[in-house]
Order: sequence, then C-alpha cells, then structure tokens
Amino acid sequence: MRRPALLSAAFFAAGVFMAHRLDAPVWALWTGGLGLWVACLISGRSRCAWPGVLLLVLGAMRYESVMQGLPGDHVAHLAGGDRPVVLEGRVAEEPEWMEDGLRLRLAAERVTVGDTVFAVQGTVLLRFRRFRPDVDYGDRLTARLRLRRPHPPRNPGAFDYRAFLERKGIHAMGSVSRKEQIIGIRPGRGGWLWTNVVLPVRRGVRAGVACNLSGGPAGLLNGILLGEKRGVPDPVRTAFTRAGVNHVLAVSGLHVGLIAAVVFFALGAAGCGRKTTAWATICAVLLYAMVTGLPPSVVRASMMCAITIWGRLGNTQGEGLNSLGLAALLILIFRPQDLFDVGFQLSFSATGGILIFYRPVRSCLPGAGAGGIGHWVWAPLAVSLAAQVGTLPLVLTYFGLLSVVAILANLVVVPLMAAAVALGLLGVIVYQFSAPVASLLNGANWVVLKGAIQTAEWFAAPAWAAVEVRGPGSTVTALYLCAAFLILPETRSGPWGRRLVFAGLSLANLWVWSGVWQRPADLRMLVLDVGQGDGIFLRFPNGRTLLVDSGLRAPNVDMGERVLIPFLKAEGINRIDAVVASHPHSDHIGGFVTLLERVEVGWYLDAGQFYDSWTARRIRTLIREKGVRYATIEAGDRLVGLGDVDALVLHPTPDYVSRHGPAPLGLNNGSVVIRLTYGGRAILLTGDIEHETDPDLLRWGDRLRAEVLKAAHHGSRTSSTAAFLGAVRPDLVAVSCGVRNKFRHPSGEVIRRYEAMGISIYRTDENGAVEIRIDEEGIDARGWLEER
Repeated sequence: MRRPALLSAAFFAAGVFMAHRLDAPVWALWTGGLGLWVACLISGRSRCAWPGVLLLVLGAMRYESVMQGLPGDHVAHLAGGDRPVVLEGRVAEEPEWMEDGLRLRLAAERVTVGDTVFAVQGTVLLRFRRFRPDVDYGDRLTARLRLRRPHPPRNPGAFDYRAFLERKGIHAMGSVSRKEQIIGIRPGRGGWLWTNVVLPVRRGVRAGVACNLSGGPAGLLNGILLGEKRGVPDPVRTAFTRAGVNHVLAVSGLHVGLIAAVVFFALGAAGCGRKTTAWATICAVLLYAMVTGLPPSVVRASMMCAITIWGRLGNTQGEGLNSLGLAALLILIFRPQDLFDVGFQLSFSATGGILIFYRPVRSCLPGAGAGGIGHWVWAPLAVSLAAQVGTLPLVLTYFGLLSVVAILANLVVVPLMAAAVALGLLGVIVYQFSAPVASLLNGANWVVLKGAIQTAEWFAAPAWAAVEVRGPGSTVTALYLCAAFLILPETRSGPWGRRLVFAGLSLANLWVWSGVWQRPADLRMLVLDVGQGDGIFLRFPNGRTLLVDSGLRAPNVDMGERVLIPFLKAEGINRIDAVVASHPHSDHIGGFVTLLERVEVGWYLDAGQFYDSWTARRIRTLIREKGVRYATIEAGDRLVGLGDVDALVLHPTPDYVSRHGPAPLGLNNGSVVIRLTYGGRAILLTGDIEHETDPDLLRWGDRLRAEVLKAAHHGSRTSSTAAFLGAVRPDLVAVSCGVRNKFRHPSGEVIRRYEAMGISIYRTDENGAVEIRIDEEGIDARGWLEER
C-alpha cells in the first residue's frame, strides 16, 4: 500500500464515528468486529480486511474509553441544584480575560453542600462577571456559587454548547458575579513546563504585539499568532467570513512553517549539525503548538512538519497524504473526540484538498508548469481553489454561507496575512532585545494588517458577496465528493472512475426522489425557545411558511441572530412566505430586524398598531427597502394560499388599535389572534392578549375551540381565565417563556388551572422548542430537549 497511515487513519476514524453514532457498549463493539472478521474469513478476504477491522474496533473502543459515563465522584453529579455550594480547586489553565470579567477552568477537588464535604474530580468552567479577581494558573480558588450542567441546544439548528464543552472534558459550569462569593485565593504552581516555558512565551508574544499596536490590528495579530479569536472585533470577523477568508484567523500550517523555517535556517547558518538542527526545529514547532493551546490545526501542522523532518533525517522522502494520515491517526489516538471538532475537520479537509486537487486544478489554469510572474498568480489561485474544493461541504454545513468573492479575496488577503505573520513573529522576537526596533516593525505591520482588514471589508461590502445557503446534507456531500474525485486522472480512468460514476448517479437519484417522497403532508408548528418572548414557525402541507413573532432584540441579545437564522439554515429555508407581528413589543418583533436584513420575506402582516421604538422604525424602513408587501389584518380576515389550512383572524377589532397613538387598551390587548384549522383540528395563537379581550373573543363561540393553544402572554395570570379556557377547551397548551425569567412566567395559578382541566403542558423554559404536528392521524407534540 502506498499510503498505509492514511488508510489506517480512515479505519480508526470510522470506528470513532461508529461509536459516536451508535453509542454501543464495548462488548457490542468487539462482537461486531468479530462478526466482520468472520464475514471476511468466509469471503476469503481475511488477510487484507483483518487490520482494517481491528483498527475499526480499536477506534470505537478508544472513543468509548474517553467519552464513557462520568465516575461517581465527578463534580457534574452535584450540578443542577438551586442551592449554592462551596467549590474548591486548582486553576487548570491561564485565565482568559474578557471585556466584563474573565473565565477559567478549575480542576475541582472538593465541594461542600450544606455541612457535607465531597471529594470530587472533573473540570468546571467558571465565569467571573463584572470583575476580574487576581488569580493565575496553578492558584487554588474557593468560591460559593451554583453549579450547573451546560445547556444542550434548545432549538433545531442551535449550536450544541454542551457537546462542545464535553469534548474538552468540561461537564459543569459556574458563575461568580460578586466579589463576596470568593472565599479565598491561595498562590500555587501548576506544571513545570507550562509555568516556566509555555506561559512566559505566550505572555511575551502578547507584550510584543502590544508594543505600538492596539485596536483591531492588535486583536487580529493576537488571534493569528496565539489563536485568541476573542480579541478580533466582531465587524472584522464578519468581513473576513463574508469575504471567504475566515480561515486566516486560525493559527495553521503557515505559522508552523514560518517558525520551522526560521529555526531551521538560523541554526543551519550558525553551523549546527544536521541532527541538532532537525531536533531543535521539531521542539520549536511542538512548543509553538502548546503556546497556542494545542488547537487541531496547529497540532496537525506540527506533526506533519515533525514527520517530514524526521523522514529527512532518515533520508526518506515523505508522501504528503500518508503524512496527513499519520498526523490524523496520532491525534485521534490521544484525542478521539477531536474528530467532531470543526477545526479538526476543516484543517484536514483543506490540507487534503490541496494535496489531492492542486495539480489537476493547476493544470487547468494558464501557464501550467511555467515560471515567471504568472506563476506567482496562478499557483496561489490553484492552492486556494484546491483548498475550497476540499472544505466546501463543511463550510456550507457549519456556516451556511457561500462566499462568491472568496477566490479573488484569498489572492489578496492571504499574502497580506502571511506578511503580517512573518512581521509579527519577527517583532515578538526582536521585542525581547529592543522595544524601539520592535515598535518600528509593529508600525510596518499595522499598515499590512490594516490593509488586510480593509481589503476584506471591501470584498465583503456588496450584498451579493456572500449568499446564505442550506447545509448540503450527507447525500449531497457524498455526491459532491464523487464529482470532485473524478477530477483526478488516476481516479477518472480505470475501475475507480466507473465506480464513482455509478455511485454518483445512484446518489443523484436518491437525492431527487427523496425530495418527492418526503413532501410534507402535515401542519407543523414549532414554538421556538426565544427566551422571554414569542417566536412561532409554521410550515403548511403545501410547503408555504409563516412566522408569527420573532423574539427579543436588545443591546446584548438578538434572537433573530441567535435562534431564527440558525433554525432556518438547518431547515434549508431561505424564504419566509409571510410573517405576522402579533403586536409591536420588542420581545415579539425584535428578531424581525435580522430576519428582514438576511432572509427574503414575502408579506409582513400586523394589526397596524402605532408604536414608536427603534425596532419598530427599523422594521418599517426594512419593509420599504426590501420591497416586502405589507398589509394590516383584523378580526374576520382570512389568510389564504395555505393549502387545506383555514386561517381565520379572530382579533383585534378596530376598537383595540390606534394607528396614530397609544393603543386604547394597551398593546397586549391589541395582539393578533389567529385560529388555524387542518384535518378537523385547530391551533389557536393568542399573542399577549389579557382578560380584557375575553368578551370579544367569547362571541366567536365554537370557532374559538382549539385542540392546541399557545398560552396568552407567556402564561401570565392576567390571561388564560377560566371562561376563556372553557370556551377553547384545549387538549394541549404551549407556553413560551424564558428560563428563570424576572416576571416569573408562567403563573403558578394558571398552571394549576391547566392541570385541573387535564391539559397537557409544554413549556419552552423546561422543554426547549416545542414541536407540534397535525396530520390525518391526530396531533403529535414533543419538546426539543426530550430528544437530546
């Protein structure tokens, strides 16, 4: 085999993936592996299949050993209670400074609950808000706080923060918002290598960057040298993402290559021996990996660099893909959970794309094989195209953004960032000997960094620069890879080419026909968890979509950005046929700002109630700018074009709405109320109506009846009166409210009223998003957290 390490890594990774998806016990993995071996033995292929089967099983077992259930004395078992505990432990990493405090990882040792002391193990992520205690790596910290488990995703398409932290070995969190919560801090020391080598180098880099650099350029340079992305301003990050050059913000092979080159050539020029130079270079790149926090991209680049240097020591010519496979195998042996890290996937797919597709792409461009000035244009372009071929499915899956200008932007930004990295490293080194000279270097680097930022902003400025798209899914990704590998001459000719064509045609048929088979035949409603607010998505049997309300937008939160956009991307929705604003309070219309800015909307409907706020004014402006059709609705109107669904507006009447001043009975009572009927069953959406609307609504008689009720005003005691519920007679109620909200919604009195009537209750604060489906068989409801 030409690439045994690559094939071994593939089998090992397949075992890790299998264990992750199946969550099978160890005995089942061994049994499955034995069964595969027996099948290979019977087929006469045991000799070539046995190593693969063994690696498959070893990969699965390694993942299970790392991600197995928590031991009985783990600190996470004491998390989740409302009672504060006293936590004591050792600071396990350098604290990360933030604008309003800091956060750190604490290796827990003892937890005191009441009068009982528990010896524990495990890591806790601590966040200090509004102040920064004088604490450092290795110190011992004791604090009184509430421990909690990281939240799983509460909505479809949301980032799985719990899984992200668990892959890093963190299963509990805590927050300290007052200095009085800190009982004591005692100086201590951590590991010798980190205390005496890694942290001093890291702090020396920061000091060198801070010499004559600040603001966006300083944050950008710290980000690309140390991987501290939090210092990169949000506008800069957004511009780089839209321009398709976000990858340069990650510490990667470029940095490792520069460090290796500097050390290698400097020691060679100093007359050091071949072995000494090689070993010193390997140590330098491994030290840099530790300084950056061991992200997968740097670990991969450092390992490939070390493998290449080691091969040269033995006069062995390395093979790129085999080295890539060996690096992946070593990483997965020590950290199998990294397989599911976005950085790991992007780093290896980009490098693999360059190694596999560079030559075919370069041969298609002008001046293939020629030198001269043209080579310095076409070669980088080929590298950029090859990397994007490798990473495109992942970029679309994780970010849902296709940059139209990425190829051209990379040609300009990547060389600038390479120069910035070189100048930055040189400036950091010179700073240790002469701050004035380092200041001059940083001054030159400011020009380069500013040029890179402005170039990215220029490319990202047009509205068409980046297009939000749906993630491709596994079938389309496989189809894409089949087409991509047909680029290679050795694949295109021979049996592999025919197999890829056959597989591609089969996948294309599966993709096309699955869209026909899965055509929706039900009414689907999703009460999204938008905190203390409302956001209700509906997809009708004919495929039309409706969004009723959109959650809060405030200086520190935007439910449009946080919930709506990720949800729509996950659902593959790039157009909403209509939105309804029940009433213009910010917790109901705030998310519409981001939605209108980034998603095509057909109609904007509301009751026409006047309200003067920044959010309401911005929405009116966006409606005009985007050409969204606008209409007011009132009691008696019907929404049409929804297939077999009848959508009748029951409220408000004109008495509740004022188009030029305050609402006569308050904005809540002017909420739009809609009854949706499908298959003989009904859903009643009530906005924030209160008991003052009961007399008007009760006049609808039987047309107020509904099996599914969206609780009015988040379950407030001013709504859901006995008379109203007696007329609606719901079987199920969905309450949209925030976790531990300051209004204490829903009211205990209202919940008891629901329970007394035998109504099934779903709450977004307890169940996450609530999904309700109505079809010919009946009503099916479930909370999103139930599936997690």
